[in-house]
Amino acid sequence: MARRLPPLTALRAFEAVARHESLTRAAAELNVSHPALSRHVKELEAWLGRPLFERHNRGLRLTNAGARYRDTLTAALDMVAAATAELAAGAERRRLRLSVDPSFAQRWLARRLARFQIEHPGIEASLDATPAKADFHADADLGIRFGRGPWPGLRSQVLAVVHTFPVGTPALVEGLREPRDLLGRPLLLEYPDEPWYRWLATAGVEGVTRLEGPRFFEAAHALDAAADGQGIALGDLVLSGDELAAGRLVRPFPVEIPQDAFHLVAPPEHFRRPEVSAFVAWVKGEMAAHLRQVGGEEAVRVLGPGRAELG
Repeated sequence: MARRLPPLTALRAFEAVARHESLTRAAAELNVSHPALSRHVKELEAWLGRPLFERHNRGLRLTNAGARYRDTLTAALDMVAAATAELAAGAERRRLRLSVDPSFAQRWLARRLARFQIEHPGIEASLDATPAKADFHADADLGIRFGRGPWPGLRSQVLAVVHTFPVGTPALVEGLREPRDLLGRPLLLEYPDEPWYRWLATAGVEGVTRLEGPRFFEAAHALDAAADGQGIALGDLVLSGDELAAGRLVRPFPVEIPQDAFHLVAPPEHFRRPEVSAFVAWVKGEMAAHLRQVGGEEAVRVLGPGRAELG
């Protein structure tokens, strides 16, 4: 059956403008003029019979339909690019060395990495879960780090923005009526424990000067303890999303605070390697699907347009 598709030039133009949220950056990426780019976008809107952008004096803003269409197109084009790169690389099995934040590796990536191997049998991925700085010349092709950067000499792309909130087992959070009630339950703290104080203040709990409880160097260990019913930890949709979806952990209050983000980091030239581009496309698609499942469309939108920057 023949596929009913809009002109591919118009699709590429819209995806670039929507991803960058900028005509200027999209025009530079595609090496076309502003008028040509605008014409392609309007051509696509006419073909679809609905607007994809709201036009203002200060520029463009995606409609809700436009944002959903962007997410789908970006994932599809990333898959095409990755498949093309893998095919162009030939049949030789390639190695992909990943240096990953330990908590992210334990509670998210390790549970999903087998899917990448199934989808990309020509790439052999190895995972080093370490907080240490990676030697990208000798030991790693791509890193995943938590923070805000910059990472000097490396290019970074946002994988997931993190918002933090308390989580505990259903039995442990039963009976909590207001945020201050948390002070009567065992709390699982991390180094540093500043996010707990910030969350409590945001939730309206004032006058807290000292928190007691075991302290963990890794968020994954605190969340493991929370899942075992030992206390209430600070979680998020990335590191505790699987347990939230399964009901093993619950969040007693809707209040959340912004934290940093998980970033894909590597020297700029590494992102052009076929095995790296294949993994980047795959992990972005997996993350978007995960966030959509555990947090809905709003959780996916916090990813924003993919951005890359040099530290």
